[in-house]
Formats: sequence, structure tokens, C-alpha cells
Amino acid sequence: MTDPQSGLRFAVYLCPPAHDPYYQLGTALLGYDVRAGRPVPLPDFLRPEWQTEAGPYGLHLTLVEGFYTTDDHWDAIERETEACVACLHPAATLALTNGHVESWDDGEVLAHVFEPSRDLLVLHTLLLARLSPHATRAPFDERAPRPPHEAARLRLLRTPRGLDTWQPHFTLVQPHTGPDAEPLRQHLQHLVAPYAHQTHDRVALFRKDDGATQWRVAREYPLQR
Repeated sequence: MTDPQSGLRFAVYLCPPAHDPYYQLGTALLGYDVRAGRPVPLPDFLRPEWQTEAGPYGLHLTLVEGFYTTDDHWDAIERETEACVACLHPAATLALTNGHVESWDDGEVLAHVFEPSRDLLVLHTLLLARLSPHATRAPFDERAPRPPHEAARLRLLRTPRGLDTWQPHFTLVQPHTGPDAEPLRQHLQHLVAPYAHQTHDRVALFRKDDGATQWRVAREYPLQR
């Protein structure tokens, strides 16, 4: 596995604004305010060791994976992201619907999963196609056996995920190591129930510098209205 602290990385995410109640809830669950760049106390029902993987990212929904890159690609990454967002029609809607909490990987991951609007799926696909050439390494084991379509994606786009199998989600807990994830899933479902439908008006370019342990918001790109 690639050392997650070694090398410059970039990603494109949906990240609610700091004043948004969902952002504040998710930040409290993860124990890290990515917009402020500071830790926050976890609620009593979550253990620190349950957020060692999800916490350093802060609250986010992945449009483009956390790829490795180099500084000489950075300006092009910014330009490409801006150009992709500019391609959307002024009436485009980055909407998430039917949000619900799922338990993945035998209860290790608890995620707030959504269905994307057509415009959001288009933007995800466009960003992935345009930005993957700037990835110098993938955050995946490229030698692991995979279904043919995933192997083809990994060769072309440096990721086996996304496109027509994309599952937009905010990771709320990872890695949960308790004996039974279902009570926690139900509790999280209750907490996030008011946020089952969301509309976003911008995307965020995230950056994690070589040797850093946490991500930060490098730049945001609002939709053109």
C-alpha cells in the first residue's frame, strides 16, 4: 500500500460551507474541521480510533479521488477544475437525494449515501476524465485482481471506482471496530435524517501536502449563474 503521508495529493469534493448545519454535524462526528484546519471534540458515542481514516479528510463527498501528483501539475489541476465547472449550464443543479446511512465492509465504514442529479453525475465524469492525467500515482493497489471493467478504469483513469457505479457519499465513521455497527448506523441515520436532500453550488479542490497528516481546502469553484 502507498504511504498515505508520502507525496502531494489532490482531490475534488463537495464540501458544505462552514455555517451549514450539516457541515457542523459532520465535522463534529469526524473530529476535524477541514475548513478551519483544526481538530474538534468527538461526541461521546464515538471513539478516536474509529475516525483515524475518515477524520483527516474532514467532511466531504468525493467527485475525484485523492490522487497523488507533483507541484508542476498543480496550476493545470486548478485550470482544469475551473474549466470543467464553467462547462455546466447556468441552470445546472448539483443535487443529492434519498440520503441514508449504510454500513459497508462488515461495519467498518458508515457512510451517508445519496443518489446524484444528472448534472452532478456529468460533472463527476468530466472532472475525473480531465484530472486523472495529472495523477502520478493512484491511491489503490494497481496489481490487485479486479473485474475487467475496474481494471480498464484503473488503466485509463487511475481509479476503479466512479462513472456508472459511482456511489456519492459522505463517510461519517471509518474504521469502526466495535462488535456491531447496526446500533451506530441507526443513531447516525437519526442524526442526518434532516439532510437527506441537499443542493450544492460549488466544488472544492482539496490538497494534502507531502508529509502532512490532514487535508485542507485549497480553492473553491462556484457554479456560474
